[in-house]
Amino acid sequence: MKYAAFLVSSLIGYVIGHYLLDGAAAAYASVLISYHLYLALLVILTLKEKGFAMPIGMTMVMHTAFLAFLIGFAYAREHIPFFGLLSLLVPALAPFEANWLFGESAPKKVEATETHVVVAPTATVDDHEAFRAHLKESYRPFRKPGISVDEEFNLWLADRQKKHAAAAAAASSTASSSKA
Repeated sequence: MKYAAFLVSSLIGYVIGHYLLDGAAAAYASVLISYHLYLALLVILTLKEKGFAMPIGMTMVMHTAFLAFLIGFAYAREHIPFFGLLSLLVPALAPFEANWLFGESAPKKVEATETHVVVAPTATVDDHEAFRAHLKESYRPFRKPGISVDEEFNLWLADRQKKHAAAAAAASSTASSSKA
């Protein structure tokens, strides 16, 4: 679709420059109209996937600078006959500007339908105090390369809760055996 739009916008620029207008107006109109037609299509397609890569004011300044280049190119076309052929390729510059305006650094649009489950913490203040003491120890069995402190805490907390459950079960079995 992008290639077809490129060909159509180039053809429209050719028709404007050779059949509808004369002189300098033909050169400027053909370059600017064909370029903006193709750029508008690219912007519409890109906005569906991404947002702006830079603030809107900076985007306008960037586009104005690019237009200054295109006007210089159209001016050269009026005085250098070979540039008349190159003006058909002017819409090919639109992907470069579209990439600058909506480049790789542009934020991806996030789907609003995604759900994030938030698990409420089960740790108590005593658990956090004990973990802080654990962090000061030289031997930390749950510390592994590449994991965060939160992940280490979760591993440590699961082990602590398992030990407390085992201790509670052992205490209840000892209490029940001593009554018998």
